[in-house]
Amino acid sequence: MEGFLRIIVICVCVVYINTQSYHEFGLIEACGDSDQEDFIVKFDDEQVAHVNFDEQKAIITLPDFAGQIEVPPLYEDAKKAVSICRIVEGVLKEAYANSSVPLESPWSSIYPKSDAQLNVKNTLICHVTGFFPPPVKVSWTKNNVNVTDESTVSRYYPNKDGTLNVFSRLSFIPEDGDIYSCSVEHKALQQPQTRTWDVEIKEPSIGPSVFCGVGLALGLLGLATGVFFIAKRNCN
Repeated sequence: MEGFLRIIVICVCVVYINTQSYHEFGLIEACGDSDQEDFIVKFDDEQVAHVNFDEQKAIITLPDFAGQIEVPPLYEDAKKAVSICRIVEGVLKEAYANSSVPLESPWSSIYPKSDAQLNVKNTLICHVTGFFPPPVKVSWTKNNVNVTDESTVSRYYPNKDGTLNVFSRLSFIPEDGDIYSCSVEHKALQQPQTRTWDVEIKEPSIGPSVFCGVGLALGLLGLATGVFFIAKRNCN
């Protein structure tokens, strides 16, 4: 089994507002054997922007409500950073040609993007994290039928401990009784790690409200009957 080399360079600038408050602005640059190159801009724990090398442009990833921001020409800077990363990669490959790469096995979870409702389009998310090195292979099934071709996989995102995480998404329409599974394959695993998600949407029960309504009606009836007999006795 061939080793995998991936270089991740993290540059962090700490901005102090006062002695009790500060923010971190950072750049994450990565390159490796997979030919996947990353250039990510972060502010604290949020991703502000990243460079799409296929489209040759920077992509702002802030939500709409955060407003627009001005960023420098990231794509040109990213190309220079990646070229340097490739040079360092070559040097490290030669220096550590006979060394082994430590393996970190992934942990996965599966969940819907929003609360599932019958016959309403939704998205299942399979989050795979804590693994190293890449790649991981993510496959999907619906009722034991492979539907991986209908899914998408995100880029690799670095964790603070040096491991990686990735998201796979599958659009679906919940139907009662359907069973979905997400299986993850990685060189640190002896067998695929599989998580399942069942479509079990329970309709709200009307029992308590019916019983409460009947009880309230009987109580009001008893009260009215008591008042009637008291009034009749007083009249006599």
